Amino acid sequence: MSKQMPKCLAAAVLALLPIASQALPIDWHGSFGVDSTIISDYRRLKSKTDNSTGNDGSQEVTLGTTGKKSSASWQSYVLRLAPTLVINDAATFFGELTTGYANGGYLGENSQPNQTIPNGNIYYHNQTSGSSVNIKKAYVELYSDTATYQIGRHSAEWALGAIYNDGNDVWDRHITSRDGITMKLKIGNFHVAPFWAKDSQTGYTDSTSAKQYGASLLYDNQEKDIAFGILYAKKSNSTDNTTFGTNGESNISITDLYLKKVWGKFDFGVELPLLSGDLKTATSTTISAKALLLQSNYKWTDSWTVGFDFGQVSGHDGSNSKFSALYLNPNYQIANLLFRYNLMALSGTTTAASVYDSYITNARYFKLRSRYNSEKWTFDQALIFAQAMEVAKAGTPAYNHTKNKNFQAVADQDKNLGTEIDLNANYHWNKEISVGAGLGYLITGDYFGFNNTATPNATQSSLLLQINTSVTF
Repeated sequence: MSKQMPKCLAAAVLALLPIASQALPIDWHGSFGVDSTIISDYRRLKSKTDNSTGNDGSQEVTLGTTGKKSSASWQSYVLRLAPTLVINDAATFFGELTTGYANGGYLGENSQPNQTIPNGNIYYHNQTSGSSVNIKKAYVELYSDTATYQIGRHSAEWALGAIYNDGNDVWDRHITSRDGITMKLKIGNFHVAPFWAKDSQTGYTDSTSAKQYGASLLYDNQEKDIAFGILYAKKSNSTDNTTFGTNGESNISITDLYLKKVWGKFDFGVELPLLSGDLKTATSTTISAKALLLQSNYKWTDSWTVGFDFGQVSGHDGSNSKFSALYLNPNYQIANLLFRYNLMALSGTTTAASVYDSYITNARYFKLRSRYNSEKWTFDQALIFAQAMEVAKAGTPAYNHTKNKNFQAVADQDKNLGTEIDLNANYHWNKEISVGAGLGYLITGDYFGFNNTATPNATQSSLLLQINTSVTF
């Protein structure tokens, strides 16, 4: 009888599931996408000899551990499952589930054979092992006459998404998580959103926590086509919390200004994030970093839109007292190659570091772009030129933004990051399915040839080819 009990219980649960689902229906949304990427000469150097070891000042990226090849290719997927449960008129539960670190994983990872033979594994049969499920969102939204409250793990978005980015695009690999509470108030054209969040907790005492609190104020007048606002936040971690790599108690202020304006067919948006405060690292005691970002569009015809983007993101000058580099949200990207991929990860394994941990920093860029839209097709073209804000100067301390290392410069470094040409095409099969392809060609600047010697490395242009398909539901 005892052996039959588990079977009876399982049958009872399965029988009752339809009844439970009718009581509180769950609405499922989400997205799934698969892409295949090839990058030639990802090191951006002509040399096929690895001289990167032991030189903290060199921009040279390590060659692959096997084969000594300077090209890379991989296939990845993104996955989001977002259940919504309407509890009653005053409350709704939202969730979002994914796998892996960057909203998905890689095809072929965790592959395990079922059986072995004398000379190795059976080569014609294998299956993947289990992947962990990550809870990206799990919060309840409460509605009252005066405000809306988000309680739990929810996302945050502000301005152009350069710092706070909710990662709602199909191909976004990251999300700004807020584990706490946000209150949203609307008073006329003003939107006020105070918040508190626990960023990290490594123990139960106050000395093991990292938290963030602040508020955003947005004025949005749709009749006059203008919006502007400010977000202010304080982010601090205690002495025993080293989640963010600090060597002591840190307290950072984030001030983020925003402006958007529309004039007929022309519109533009500006974001100005500023960071300051105490940042206890191995080499710095304070932080002072900033960025200025511009996005503009002109709707030329019903099919054609042209735009101009500009950005200036501070870098670190090598100072031992103040850290001055700002890193934009990894979802905020401007090119198919420049800044988009973590070059240091390409030479390793998919489990050692994520290729999608890449941030725009230490750069001044200009981007001219155009888009053609038809009923089924979207074509994007872009020309990007970028320079470094901070470079090494002989005889002074400097900072390697590729390897995140301080070093003493003995040679001068060029500012030119390169010029890139991008072409992207997307075929909209229907409202839910999209198939695309992309090309990026980077004329590599001499910045990447710097090796802190009198004879810099010769640079090599790099090419990216990508195909992808995505489904939303």
